[in-house]
Amino acid sequence: MEKNKKIFKEAEKLIKDFGSDAHNGLSEEGVKRNREKYGKNEITPSEKVPVWKQFLEHFKDPTIIILCICALVSTAIGIYQGEFPWDGIGIFIAIIIATGVGFWSEYKADKAFETLKEDNENIDVKVIRDGSLKVISTKELVVGDIIELENGDKIPADAVVLNCIDLLVDESLMTGESVPVEKGPDNTKLIGGTMVVTGSARAVVTNVGDNMEMGSILRSLADQTQEQTPLQYKLAKLAGLISVVGTVAAVLIFFALFANSVLTGNFGVLSNSVKTGTVVFLAAIAVITGVLLIKGNKKIKRIATVLGPLIAAIGLLYVAFAIGKPADAIESAKSILDFFIVAVTIIVVAVPEGLPMAVTISLALSMRKIRRDNNLVRKMLATETIGSVNVICSDKTGTLTKNQMQVREVYFNGKHFDSSNFNELTQNPMFEVIKILLAANSTANVTKDKDGNIEIVGNTTEGAMLTWLNELGVNFNTILDIRENMPVYDRLSFNADRKMMSTVTGLENSDLFNFNENKDKDSQTIKSCKVVLAKGAPERILSLCTGVSIGDKIESFEKHKDDINNKLLGLSDKAMRTIALAYKVVAEDEVLDKDSIEKDLVFAGLLGITDPVREDVPHAINVAKEAGINVIMVTGDNVNTARAIAREINLLEEDSIVMEGSEFKEKSDEEILSILKKLRVLARATPSDKERLVSLIQRTKEVVAVTGDGTNDAPALKKADVGISMGLKGTDVAKEASDIVLTDDNFGSIVKAVHWGRTLYENVQKFLQFQLTINVSALAIAFLSPILGMIFPSANFQTIPLTVLQLLWINLVMDTLAALALGLEPPRDGIMKEKPKRREESFLTKNMSFSILTTGLYFTVFILLLQAFDFMGASKLGDKGTSSVLFTTYVFMQLFNLLNSRSLKPGASIFENLTKSKSFMAIFTVIVVVQVIITQFGGAFFNTQTLPLYMWGKIILVSSLTLVVGALVRWSQKLFIKN
Repeated sequence: MEKNKKIFKEAEKLIKDFGSDAHNGLSEEGVKRNREKYGKNEITPSEKVPVWKQFLEHFKDPTIIILCICALVSTAIGIYQGEFPWDGIGIFIAIIIATGVGFWSEYKADKAFETLKEDNENIDVKVIRDGSLKVISTKELVVGDIIELENGDKIPADAVVLNCIDLLVDESLMTGESVPVEKGPDNTKLIGGTMVVTGSARAVVTNVGDNMEMGSILRSLADQTQEQTPLQYKLAKLAGLISVVGTVAAVLIFFALFANSVLTGNFGVLSNSVKTGTVVFLAAIAVITGVLLIKGNKKIKRIATVLGPLIAAIGLLYVAFAIGKPADAIESAKSILDFFIVAVTIIVVAVPEGLPMAVTISLALSMRKIRRDNNLVRKMLATETIGSVNVICSDKTGTLTKNQMQVREVYFNGKHFDSSNFNELTQNPMFEVIKILLAANSTANVTKDKDGNIEIVGNTTEGAMLTWLNELGVNFNTILDIRENMPVYDRLSFNADRKMMSTVTGLENSDLFNFNENKDKDSQTIKSCKVVLAKGAPERILSLCTGVSIGDKIESFEKHKDDINNKLLGLSDKAMRTIALAYKVVAEDEVLDKDSIEKDLVFAGLLGITDPVREDVPHAINVAKEAGINVIMVTGDNVNTARAIAREINLLEEDSIVMEGSEFKEKSDEEILSILKKLRVLARATPSDKERLVSLIQRTKEVVAVTGDGTNDAPALKKADVGISMGLKGTDVAKEASDIVLTDDNFGSIVKAVHWGRTLYENVQKFLQFQLTINVSALAIAFLSPILGMIFPSANFQTIPLTVLQLLWINLVMDTLAALALGLEPPRDGIMKEKPKRREESFLTKNMSFSILTTGLYFTVFILLLQAFDFMGASKLGDKGTSSVLFTTYVFMQLFNLLNSRSLKPGASIFENLTKSKSFMAIFTVIVVVQVIITQFGGAFFNTQTLPLYMWGKIILVSSLTLVVGALVRWSQKLFIKN
């Protein structure tokens, strides 16, 4: 195999053409020049739909179109009669306001989703510029940049390989082939957007942005809309059901209004037989239309919605003008139109357009809050699902710990060293071997910034080892010189299954090793040789060793095996990560195949590395426990280290089970399922162990989140209900497979995300409870009022208790403003002390259903009694007194019910965190102010009149009884309902 410093021929000319350098990269001037010449590394998005067109899209709803047509006809009739068309113009204004507020809320939410998409597309890449290795955003990349790629990286742009080791690339996005493609001298082309599966490479960028080979594919991926979450899907189905019920109710209300007018003589004087026949005819049409709406397909439903009222209208017009003694024709037509407008308005009120908006607003808010807590949501689904998680399988390093590794103790040459005597190690002949073992068998780079702070680029464990060398006087330039002077012939990369890394390198001066076994039979020093350098999990390295470096000679490994294992156990019990080092020296011309590279190694020593536990993790673990979430630590560290860390973070209890990966593999699925509830630590675990664990947990119907950082973690991340990748140390492959990227790699951030996920779910439930309560009462009042008017003609039941504009204002309060008020609610204090939602749990709980039915019944009965008996004395105020009081009282009852809806739990206070919910308070205040203005000054539009102060006092007093009813409902829930 060629040495890794040799540049592939195809790349040499390209480097020259782009004004770059294979070792030093582009200069700053070269970067500017190439950016101007070849463009930026950004995919041009498709042309967006103008905002005004997005706004007009909201007017395509059939009910809105019908309402607009009705408003137009109503306006024309008003003008024809010589009156100002208050109703028609008012309907237009109400539609524009309601649609506008809804559009603006969704527009802001869409902007939040666009920001999320930009965050997801912004990944880091390692480049060489001005002779230094730097980490930059992919957007800053230009043609001619020299990039460093390794296992798990996403290739940021089209490129050509300069040199590589064991490079395999997943090009399935481009070719559809799942088998990784091997790269080398005969296949140097890299396609932007594909993934490095194994190996490492240095490459020169050839195309960026739209000019990339996959530019069109990446553009289509960038333009993809967010997928519908299960919650959105469930609520869309619920909204569809409510819409059908509302439409049927609207048809029934339409016929009830007609029947009332026929029987009371509004269409002229009719005989009793004609009246009876008309009512029977209307009832039959209503029933048939209702059945078609419920049972029919979409086409039949549309036909039924239009033809049902139309046939009834024709029949009634015939009765009114042909048989009886008709009233004024225009007045009759206007009455029919009014009834039809009321029916259409009822559909508008019943259709819960605020429901999807409440979900969208809550999703956008939750995603933004989760982002602030260092969770970058890649898939909207995760925002919802994370709230239902009841098992978290978490990595240890960097998630439960700080990922600030330091070498604290070492064991070399049969001697133990710690921070108190590290300097003695530098005097040991073995130290030169240690430098080579750590510098040449690593890919991480360590530099210092302007302030002298150490920056690690690459693997943090390797970074800790190189930093330790630096602390012992080996500067970073010396480390680079060692690598430069030791060409790599072969490399077996580290992965979670192998748990070790080996490099075959050349050594020109073998005197470094001649204190051991590097003399031939004639005791002549071998001047040039090959050295196999190995590091990794101690049990893996030790299993491959046949010798031990002790003093100035090589001794049998079996002789020292117990001492080494005891030393290893001592380091592990101190919660240290342990790394074993080994080597093998062979002749320069000896051929090593993949199977023989790691055989017959010489044990060199052990490193004990500390990684402090994050300060907030023990608290986060306790919060998770209180929330009913089981946390399982899944780590590649040995069982003793894992157990010590688990104790430190309060993860273990008396009956907790700590298991090694080898034992986990041996047990059957049934055996694992029987102990899952107690399993807290899975040590020396492989990615396949993690994937199996996730599958078994899901078999128990639990919702599981799993963290991962490596390329091989991708299957488990995809399998989990919520896959969480590490933003700081995770590979691009892991990030692509995940639902959430943990930007600070902190376990505490996951728990915060659960908090927001639960809040999202609960806020949508609050809105649903509020909206369905209004739906039930508004439909019941609109239907029963004209029916009761026919049955009890002497009572004061109004044919249309709430006018069209009043209903549209109630709809605005119910849908848009309530969605904003409840969708933006802050987290409830006790929400993380409750059990997670089960997979099969209904979104509409028993408590919610009970509250909707009882409160809705109360509203219906109260408003009907208020009409019948006028116990507030509204009729004494004037012609519009009853309408004003009825309308205002109903709106204020809904306002107080908005407060009731803040509590879904029998024991929860409706005033909890009220002062923190600024959006709720603001919207509540706005509704009150606007309602007062409408009542006092909007008489021409809303059929109201100015109310005296004492009447406002009465309205507030009787409306506030809603709070008492709400308290009684919650008390009843506590006594009679089991959830």
